[in-house]
Amino acid sequence: MIKKNFLILLLCLIPAISSAITREASVEYALEKSEAIRISTESANVLRGESRQATAFTKPQVSLSGAYTEMGDNKPESPVPYLNSPDRNIAGEVTATQLLYAGGRIWRTLELGHKLNQQADIRETSGKRDIRKQVRMAFDAVLYQDAAIAILRDRLSQRQAELEDANDLRDAGMVTPLDVRQAKLNVNFAENELKSGEAAYQEAMIDFNLAIGRSGDDELLAPEGDLRNVPNLNAVLTSLDTALSEQDFLDVESAKTAAEAALLNYKIAHGQGLPEVLFVSTGKSDGEETDEMDESWTAGIQVRWDVFDGGLVRAKKASARAEMRQATDNLSRTQKGMAGEVEKIRVNIRSLEERIMLQQEAVELSQKNYEDARGHYRAGTITLTRLGEFSLSYAEARFNLLRLFFLQREQLISAEALLEK
Repeated sequence: MIKKNFLILLLCLIPAISSAITREASVEYALEKSEAIRISTESANVLRGESRQATAFTKPQVSLSGAYTEMGDNKPESPVPYLNSPDRNIAGEVTATQLLYAGGRIWRTLELGHKLNQQADIRETSGKRDIRKQVRMAFDAVLYQDAAIAILRDRLSQRQAELEDANDLRDAGMVTPLDVRQAKLNVNFAENELKSGEAAYQEAMIDFNLAIGRSGDDELLAPEGDLRNVPNLNAVLTSLDTALSEQDFLDVESAKTAAEAALLNYKIAHGQGLPEVLFVSTGKSDGEETDEMDESWTAGIQVRWDVFDGGLVRAKKASARAEMRQATDNLSRTQKGMAGEVEKIRVNIRSLEERIMLQQEAVELSQKNYEDARGHYRAGTITLTRLGEFSLSYAEARFNLLRLFFLQREQLISAEALLEK
């Protein structure tokens, strides 16, 4: 018995051995250390690169070319040097162009580039939001398992006390050895449940540390706090209502920006069938020797028009139109979805508040019932089996209350994620 009590005390100290970390500190740690944040940043950089690619044709284009050529033939050499073929040719050319008009594609593409940069910023912010949500969920999962272990330890202590009661009653001749054996079985079951809970706690700890970017074999950081310490949910609901009235959600902003970009793409596709006007200038130098080069230059306006392209522009228009409609429908669906998410959070929070109040009362009543039942068992007026029913009811009430606190935290995290900007 002393050995078991020492083991239980040691297990109680396990969480204290690990370094503790707060909720917000764990979020900041993840944003700094997690590989997920770097993946999110690189994903946003892909969009920024696409923005630069899309707008590149609107900027001045400069190209350089050069050549060195050795030449020879079998013609007899002429006495007149100027009639002989040159032995070599050295040439260099620079060409500069600037697109002046492209059927409205220039300014629309510049605006499209701006939209793509906005999408990149939103994607990066969205990645950080997802990391925060994941870390907070993993954080609370550890708190849940830690609180569950506390319940299981209490249950083991109760079972051990019941075993002592059974031994006392047997010695007094009030019960048979059957009660002692059954009480010992109950202790074994409680120990098994505790070990299972400890394993679940360690798994949750590992998942949490992986979520914040630590290795599974590093020193585990243990979340500190209590699931019961929930901030003012009325303030959260008020913020959600305000955001809903203004459609001020990150997902809505993302869908809206995508719809605006799709509209610009559609207008750009329409402009591709119109002529292009360019300013073109060239400078050229060539000759046989570097100190005897002939130089020339040109500058002027050039018009370019693809009169027939095999239906390419028409196909691009049809594709852009379909993408625009798809993006518009997605925006509408996202706005409706946000309204539904806010309403579900509101319903769940109100329901959980009422259920928590009822369950807290259930815990108090079941605790008193168990204490009274244990007194009746010691007096010999009820059986050990009946006492076990009250013990189970008390444990179930505590676990149910703990689960409600965890669900309340889930709703809070979901609300925080919706409000993330």
